[in-house]
Amino acid sequence: MTLVYAHRGDSAAYPENTLLAFRKAMETGAYGIELDLHATSDGAIVVIHDRSLERTTTGRGYVDEQPLAAVQAADAGAGERVPTFAEVLGLVGDRLHFDLEVKQPGIEAGVLEVLAAYPAVRWAISSFDWAILQRVRVLAPGAELWPLAMHVNQALLDVAAVLGSPCVAIDAGAYTAASARALSDAGLAAMVWTVNQPDEALRVRALGAAALCTDVPGEIAALFAGED
Repeated sequence: MTLVYAHRGDSAAYPENTLLAFRKAMETGAYGIELDLHATSDGAIVVIHDRSLERTTTGRGYVDEQPLAAVQAADAGAGERVPTFAEVLGLVGDRLHFDLEVKQPGIEAGVLEVLAAYPAVRWAISSFDWAILQRVRVLAPGAELWPLAMHVNQALLDVAAVLGSPCVAIDAGAYTAASARALSDAGLAAMVWTVNQPDEALRVRALGAAALCTDVPGEIAALFAGED
């Protein structure tokens, strides 16, 4: 069974990483939500993919160089604003599992502090910056950590072993029969991203992916339900 995660919420239909996108994701049949974390200059943990505000909002400049009030003054689409991490956890609660991609070094303790206020929430932390995951491991020995990677290679297998990771998050283009076998041989599950086409979703599932991340969670969840 391949679990479906909504990439930045139901992001093909609604503004990514907003409360609206996450609210709609809960209606799609997805198992989980993937989101991205940065911190503002005054230390608030917020949900946005880019360090810059410019691609996804009407704001300008960098998230980490502005206070929360300035970041949230920007329109993130459809009248939505950049949500705080706490707002998203409060909205979703334990209804869906979270894949929390930490984008910014140095915010690990802040992320864990917010999570501590929501003990019922189910989550794993992922990052391309494996040093972030190593710092989280020190701060939270029981945390589930998913290294993100563009390729399956020995470096990925080694860091997963060091971190005690049960799962790695892999670009769909790198998830082949050979790499799926290498992960399986290492005892690792695969979260595959970003999968939007039905034939690709079925390919990934046939190779044994534990989960996939998609911008169209309703479509992929319905596809899998029809195949089961």
